[in-house]
Amino acid sequence: MTSLEAVVAVESEAACAGECQSCPSVGSCGDRLACRCLRVTEHEVVTAIRTIGLTTICELKAATGAGDGCTCCHKQLQQYLTVYSPSSSPSNKCWAK
Repeated sequence: MTSLEAVVAVESEAACAGECQSCPSVGSCGDRLACRCLRVTEHEVVTAIRTIGLTTICELKAATGAGDGCTCCHKQLQQYLTVYSPSSSPSNKCWAK
């Protein structure tokens, strides 16, 4: 486990126990599903954004699979990118599957 994963794990344990959706903000619950279709967790999304430096939903889809199903999670994925990406693009929607 990297130091980044350890920090995210500690934050997750302190904030939430899972898919309750009652966590106060994006990134506060590593067990929460960010993409329900492909069962990609918030932890996987945040870790990929931080460690790889992802800036678009297209990059996030390629790295994690999140957002490659029904696309309903794109708004939430954009929030993760806004909070955790080094420089996210305002128009980073990726419609091609």
